[in-house]
Amino acid sequence: MGQHLSKARSFIGDLPGIRHWRHERFRNRFENGQAVGTCRGVFDSYEAAAAAAPASRPLGYDHDDAAGMYHDRIGQIYPSDYPMMFWLQRALDLGARRVFDLGGHIGLSYYSYATRMALPEDLSWQVCDVPAVVDSGRREAAARDSSGRLRFTADFAEAAQADVLFTAGCLQYLQETLAQRVASLPRQPEWLLVNLLPLHPARGYWTVQSIGTAYCPYRIQHDDGFFQDILRLGYRRLDRWENLEKSCWVAFDDLHSLDRYHGTAFRLDPASIDGR
Repeated sequence: MGQHLSKARSFIGDLPGIRHWRHERFRNRFENGQAVGTCRGVFDSYEAAAAAAPASRPLGYDHDDAAGMYHDRIGQIYPSDYPMMFWLQRALDLGARRVFDLGGHIGLSYYSYATRMALPEDLSWQVCDVPAVVDSGRREAAARDSSGRLRFTADFAEAAQADVLFTAGCLQYLQETLAQRVASLPRQPEWLLVNLLPLHPARGYWTVQSIGTAYCPYRIQHDDGFFQDILRLGYRRLDRWENLEKSCWVAFDDLHSLDRYHGTAFRLDPASIDGR
């Protein structure tokens, strides 16, 4: 019964008049900033996606409204956090003390993980984000982080000093891939911990995402290509997991929509560490 009802709804929704109404309704909501978290269009480059973004709101996270987002997530833990916590704990147990949190916003993972993990007193957790977010994070840390372990920067080059490059939900917003960024460093972090990563089994592409306060060119990477690029830098893949609570809907395009995201942990091969 349920399957027949679903097929009937799909058939009705695809009737020409209904389909046009659905597309127009979505277009209006998307361009008014109401369709938060949804995506529109498929593009071959960041530049093409940026050019297709509505002009009604800013582009990207580097503005005050975007910097003020996500305060409600401070202290929250989600199912997809636990693999990251496991591998971070493993790295800390093996002596890592310098965490570089790429795209960590105002320190969301730091604050949340500190509620579940006994972080070392000599830990340094440095968040790298755009200037508006960095300024907001510093103000928040002045009131919340009495330990002084949390620091902020807008300069990715400082990742060369890290033991762990940690990133959760950021790579899809960057013009460069993670492999390109890590390859640019004079010293590669021993550990790469990646979460909330959208991967497509067949190809890589860009789309435009609405975050409510702005629009963002949004990269979906080719699954195999992402892993091969990291492995070529001398890393070993230790683990991979699925983020089943996270999905990506590219409007009316099932072929380019995703029903899950991914996470993974890498560590440099001993030979690569010795040769640094």
